[in-house]
Amino acid sequence: MASESESESPVAGDGEPGRERSRDLGRRWVLAGLAVLVTVGAIVAWLLDRREPAVVTGAAAADAFLDASERNLDATYRLEGEFRRTLDEGRALVSGLLVVQRPPDRIQRSLGGTVGVVGGRTVNCGRSEGADYACAVSGEAEPWEVRRGEQLQALQDYVLGDDPLYAVEEVGNDCFRLERRLSEPEAVYGRRAELCFDRATGALRRLEVRREGGATDVLEGLVVTGRVSDGDFDLSADDTYDPQGA
Repeated sequence: MASESESESPVAGDGEPGRERSRDLGRRWVLAGLAVLVTVGAIVAWLLDRREPAVVTGAAAADAFLDASERNLDATYRLEGEFRRTLDEGRALVSGLLVVQRPPDRIQRSLGGTVGVVGGRTVNCGRSEGADYACAVSGEAEPWEVRRGEQLQALQDYVLGDDPLYAVEEVGNDCFRLERRLSEPEAVYGRRAELCFDRATGALRRLEVRREGGATDVLEGLVVTGRVSDGDFDLSADDTYDPQGA
């Protein structure tokens, strides 16, 4: 009769070295296969992320544009950047750009001028040929809710309805492209416009408008913050916002 120790199964590796080597090789192949799958999955995810975003058109794009525009109207932010106006003959004017918004107050400074509404009064400052920077006598501004409603209604008239003035494409990254369909030279977005909104603050961080006659305006935000103070609405002269030839 075999002893108790002889009847027990052998310790792994003691009696079946060939089978253990086979199992070890199989485990290595499985792990290698999993590593390949993980690597391929990561590459596919990276490639998908690098693809151009799908373009959305029609009513869905118009609705998304209106939602972004409404959020922009209600947003509080301070944007610093550059304003560039390229004329049809190729000459360009460039200046700093400042937009400060804390509804109902808002100012924009660029190309030597400052416009907006502060404390319920209109703002219109600038410098004429050979004159110092100065602000005109301000008038009482329309109530904020009236101004807000008028702007939203104008935007809706532009992009909604059976025969809208502008066709809208949502091109991804919170950006929209507007193409004028009907003849209206005074339309605020010219013949064609591209608008990009800042996701964090709602600010309009980039606007490019190609106007009738060939001139193009580009407003580019380089620094955007949601923090605004009373001092940001200072209207003092600042040559940062004066136009320079380029």
